[in-house]
This record gives sequence, C-alpha cells and structure tokens, in this order.
Amino acid sequence: MKSILIKIDISTYLFILFAFLAGYIKSILLIYLIVIIHEFGHFFFFKIFGINVIKMVIYPFGGITIVDKKIHERIYKTIICSFGGIIFQIFLFFIFLFLLKYNFINDYTFSLFKTYNQTLVIFNLLPIIPLDGSKIYFAFLTKYFSFKLSYYLMLILNLIFLIFFVIYIMIFKLNDLILISFLILEYIKEIRNFKYIINKFYLERILAPHFYNAIINNCSNINQFKIDKFYYLKENNKYINEKDYLLKYYF
Repeated sequence: MKSILIKIDISTYLFILFAFLAGYIKSILLIYLIVIIHEFGHFFFFKIFGINVIKMVIYPFGGITIVDKKIHERIYKTIICSFGGIIFQIFLFFIFLFLLKYNFINDYTFSLFKTYNQTLVIFNLLPIIPLDGSKIYFAFLTKYFSFKLSYYLMLILNLIFLIFFVIYIMIFKLNDLILISFLILEYIKEIRNFKYIINKFYLERILAPHFYNAIINNCSNINQFKIDKFYYLKENNKYINEKDYLLKYYF
C-alpha cells in the first residue's frame, strides 16, 4: 500500500507551541489525536473504494484529506467516505470508554476527550465547505437534482450556514479568526472553481465509463444531467447520445 503523505501546516506548529506554553498539553494532545484518527477514517474508506489519496493536511482547527476523485463516483461511496472520519471517532470513543473502565485514564481525561470528540463531530457535520457535512448533503442533492442545480444549491446553503456560523462565533466572542478566514477562503475558492467543476463533470462523461442506474431518452438540455443517469437528447427528430452531443455542442 502506498504510504500517505501527512503535512502539518506551519500555523499548526505555532498553535501547538502556544498551547503547550499556556499549559494546555493534555487538551492539545487529545484534540490532535481525534483529528488524526478522524482523517485516517476518511483515508481508510478512500482506500477501500480505490480512491487515490494525495495527502493529509493538519491545520490548527482540524485536518483535510486531499484526494484525486472522480465527480462521477457512486453516490453511496461519497457518503460513506464522508462519514468515515466520524465513524472512526465513534470507534475512538469506545476505546476511551474501555480505558476508563479499566482505569488506564481518569474521569477528567475521559470527560475532556468526550467534550472535544462531540464538538468535532458536530462541527464536521455542518454543511459548510470543506467540512464533511457539505460533501454529504451535496451527495444527497445530486441524487434528486441535476448536478449543476445541486452545485448551485450547495453554494447557497453553504453561504447561509457560513453567515450563521460567523455570527455565532462573534456572539460568543470565540475570536477564531483563523478558522473563519479559512472557511471564507474555501467558499470563495469553490465559487471560482464552479466553471472548472462543471466542465470536468461533462468531460468525465465523455472520456470514461461510469455507473448509470437509468437511461433517460427525452432530455431537453445538458443542464438536466444527473451523476447516475445516461441521457439521449432529441435533435432533428432523432435521438443523439450525450457523448456525441457534448462533443458536438459543448467542447
């Protein structure tokens, strides 16, 4: 198995240093244990489904596993991989429960771990790019709506939750400017990548075979394309398959 490249961002080193100097050694060790286990959860399921993992990056507020993944991956695979980190966090919870039961750790350590673990689960389920929640609800959207419409809905819903999250941070005076800045920049990057993602979506349908669970014979335009459907479009009283149509009119 190819080894995974783990990159620790420079800001993470500074964050850990300041936390240690402030006496939060146990807290910081628990937090990054949870973060690393979470990311290895994603890594585990990516490998099971044969998705190439490029690297894992650890930031002060969490981690990101970067992959080389097709847009036309099976929807259930995307959902399982997105839940992978949380699944591993649940396993970690039972490990700590075992350690507590047999007195390997004390009640304070377990309580601290439980708080951090629950907080990270809730945070990762928020539908904000690039958190797991955004990938999960986007996968569900693509099941019921066209890919392009799903992408628009994802960006709108993300913006709404991002605004509420920033307001929440400001109200409770958490002053996590690094996290806020990162989420805003990721959202801006996603908007800038919109055209690229749409083009990749159509190009993948031409260049590589995919799983389709249905054939749609009377599609009016390519904006209606869903990930798991194959389309025929009407042209001059005859039907043309989506690959030929895309090559003729889109690329």
